[in-house]
Amino acid sequence: MSTAKEWSKQSVIDYYYQHRHDVSDLYPSEKVFLPRVLFPGAKVLDVGCASGGFFNIMRTFEPNIEYTGIDLSEVALELARNRYPEAKFVLTEGFDLPFEDNTFDLVHCTSIFNNEPNYQAMLKEMYRVSNRFVIADIRLLKGIGKQQNSIYNIQFEGDSVEATVPYVVNDADEVANFILRLEPKPKALRGTGYFHRLAKEAESDAEVCMAILLVQKGGRENGSTVIDTEDLPIDFSISGA
Repeated sequence: MSTAKEWSKQSVIDYYYQHRHDVSDLYPSEKVFLPRVLFPGAKVLDVGCASGGFFNIMRTFEPNIEYTGIDLSEVALELARNRYPEAKFVLTEGFDLPFEDNTFDLVHCTSIFNNEPNYQAMLKEMYRVSNRFVIADIRLLKGIGKQQNSIYNIQFEGDSVEATVPYVVNDADEVANFILRLEPKPKALRGTGYFHRLAKEAESDAEVCMAILLVQKGGRENGSTVIDTEDLPIDFSISGA
């Protein structure tokens, strides 16, 4: 089910137009992988780009990138096009990306999987159109067995709730093993993050692992996957690495 209407509420549009456009807006964990995978001329796809702030953030790390942002909110994209006319923005959801296989050097996706129950279909598409790297953040817990579902109240910097969308926390082992089953087999899976209480909008005071994962896409060769998750405060039970 599309949540385009919910993510086009005025409080959402205002928040992302005013925030998340500068490196200083990043969480420390978001600064770990991004500078390492950008390079001159890199083709980047930003999934869930809102009003385009990560274009400005990425070009601060590397000025010469070819950026495409996608989002399901036409209102947000119009602001993005006006603010960053040198970038490309496309109206689409992440489940059937209108790009050929291996189009982008980096596919980037933050603040999306925590509100998307069907993260697997989206991640599979992101991996398909990448030829090098995928970066995504995701909420994890160990040993929960299956996805935990609740709701998230959209009320950015306001007192009233404008809409509700899903909020999800995923089982850490399920996520890791799903990634390792992607085709072609990933060359590497790396992670960083920390435990933190969920936002009040999620109607929970639970602590979960706020994880950022970097997946390096594999080729035709079938080697073992390098797994580097020592910077994540959570253990994985991984099969078939």
